[in-house]
Order: sequence, then structure tokens, then C-alpha cells
Amino acid sequence: MAESDLPSAVHFGAGNIGRGFIGLLLAQSGFRVVFVDAVESLVALINERKSYKVITVGEEGEKTITVEGISAIHVRDEKQIVDEISRAAILTTAVGPGALPAIAPLIARGLQRRADLNVQLPLNIIACENAEDNSQLLRRFVVEHLPSTIQGYVEKFVGFPNCVVDRVVPGLDDTSKSAEPLSITVEEYFSFIVERRGLAGTPPSIKGMVLSDNLKADLERKLFTFNTAHAVAAYIGYRKGCKFIHEAMRDPEIRQVVSGSLDECSAMLIRRHNLAPEEQKQYAAKVLRRFECVALPDPVIRAGRDPKRKLAHDDRLIKPARLALEQGGSPSYLATGIAAAIYYDYPGDSQAAELSHNLKQKGLDKVLEEVCGLSPDSALAKLIKEKARRA
Repeated sequence: MAESDLPSAVHFGAGNIGRGFIGLLLAQSGFRVVFVDAVESLVALINERKSYKVITVGEEGEKTITVEGISAIHVRDEKQIVDEISRAAILTTAVGPGALPAIAPLIARGLQRRADLNVQLPLNIIACENAEDNSQLLRRFVVEHLPSTIQGYVEKFVGFPNCVVDRVVPGLDDTSKSAEPLSITVEEYFSFIVERRGLAGTPPSIKGMVLSDNLKADLERKLFTFNTAHAVAAYIGYRKGCKFIHEAMRDPEIRQVVSGSLDECSAMLIRRHNLAPEEQKQYAAKVLRRFECVALPDPVIRAGRDPKRKLAHDDRLIKPARLALEQGGSPSYLATGIAAAIYYDYPGDSQAAELSHNLKQKGLDKVLEEVCGLSPDSALAKLIKEKARRA
């Protein structure tokens, strides 16, 4: 089949996740991938090279995959983006949840064009972002820019299925010096789970994509196993002077806290979602092995970035600890990780700088209240304060 005959996929975000995860899967699934990005040099390079390499590393060694038949559009080129959306078979994003409002008007104009052309081909728009209800969040932003006259068309032909994505892409490539400037190294493991009920038409055929009828359980298992333990390893690793996650995991004290946090989260998840204990045990063990991968050095400052967001009331640190307490558990190891996160002071992280400033100016109780949404007298706050005093 000629490249021009391939179904097209429009993907917003040509960064590490875009190239090393979602774009790779789409290309391997037979789509002609069109990246949309705001970095002019990256767009130009993709259009010049028209291919890039992805190196996967992990327990099965190293493997190089060449991604071909790609192109890119700068986010300012509205006409070309709208044209591509009008004929796309699927649309995905990996831009970060905070950037979704910025791309929503472009997607809305693309949907307007499809409605004007009366395109009957269903289009699924999947926001591959680390956020709860990710695609529905994007849908709300898009609908704000849609005229009421095409609401019926969108309801009939456009799906916004939520998803859970998981793959470590540290982004250590150097696009300015490398002989392969677009190449990227990723872990071999990945997970791409899509909510069945949000799909429009026949589910798209994407390599490795799994359909779920209980995405909340899938999301919380990923968020409160991998993401929670990842953050704990990063914050405690940083406090002990570690540069990479795998380095932190070699420290017996850090490993104990990370492993203990996983045990606390697993016990909570098993009760909350009626998970099979042995399956969750294997899932948690896999997480630890992923953290130990020396071939894919993952900087603790990358894993720990944006600590205020990660310390929010319903995010990966506070929420599982709250849920464990509600079930009668004692999240001691989680509280140790939370205390380390609160005192994370990497100078290159603006949120860490804000945390440090607030701790000095307002004190720990105010930070627990304003950042974590915890009453200073709550059981979890008391446990965190106890761990902070011992640190």
C-alpha cells in the first residue's frame, strides 16, 4: 500500500511521549502519522528526516525500531491542521493536561470541517495524558468552541474515550548533537488502556491497545502503584543525593520505603476494586523491576517535577494514603514519601521553590492545608508531621 493510501493519524505533541510511545504505536499499526507541535525546529526536522528511531530497553535487551512515513505541522498552521483533521482516522494527544485548552480550538475547527463535508467516518479523539477523565476533559474544552449546529454531528460520529497510558520515556536524547537527532530511548514495557464505552464506531486497531469496561480501576491501579511509588523513589532519592531512580533503588533504606508504599497501596487497591491479590502482587513486582533498569536512567528530578501537583488532595500521594486510612490501614511508608515530597527543594523546579518558600513563611500545617487539602489535626497530617520530624 502506498503511503498516501494509509489511514492518517493526527497526533498533537511530537515530544518524547509523542515520538517514543503514541506515535510509535500508531505507525506500527499502519497509520500515516502527522505530528502537530509548537517547536519549529522539531517540526522542520521531522519533515526533513521523515523517519526516526526508537530504542527500547528492558529485561529482553535492546531493540531498535525505525518509524517511517511521518510528517509534522507547526501548531500555527491552522489551515493544514484543519485539513488533516478533516480526513483523519484517529486523533491523539500527548501535550500535557495543561496544554489541552490551547489545542481545543484547532480540534473544534477540524470537527467543523468534517461536519461541513459530512464525513461519515467515525473519529476517536484520545487524550493520552496523565489525568483522570483525560479525553472527556479535552472534550469539554473542544465543545466550548463548537457551534450548536454541529453538536448532533459530533455526538454521532466523534468519540472521546478516556484512557490510561504508561511508559517511561526519560527524554535523555540530545537533539542538538546526535547523529540521529530524532531518535529516542524508551522502556520496552508499555500499557495503553482505552475505555470501551467512549468509543465511536468500531474500535481502532492499535498495537497493544486494550479495551476496558472498568477504566477507573485500571487508572487507580496504575496511578497508585506505578506513579505513587515512582514519586516516593524520586523524593526520597533526591533527599539522599541520588541522581537516578535506579540508583535510588540500590539504597536499602529507599527500597524499603518504596516497597512498603507499594504494599500499602496494593492492600488498599485490592479492597477498593476487588482486585486479584496475586495479580496485583505481580503488577507491583513488575513496577520495582522497571525502576531498577540501569539501561534507561531516569533522573529523580524528572520523576519528582511539579511536587505541588503530585501532593494535591486527589493525586498519587495523598489520595492513596487517605483511602488506606479510611479502610483502617496505617500508611506509614506513604507518609514518609509525602514528607519527603513536601521538603523537595530542587532549585530548578518552580513548584519546589514555591513549596520551600511557603514552608519557611507559613509552616508545615499551612502547606498541609493549602497544598494537600488536609486538616492539620487529621490522622494523615499527624502521621506526615511525625515522619517529617524524624527525617
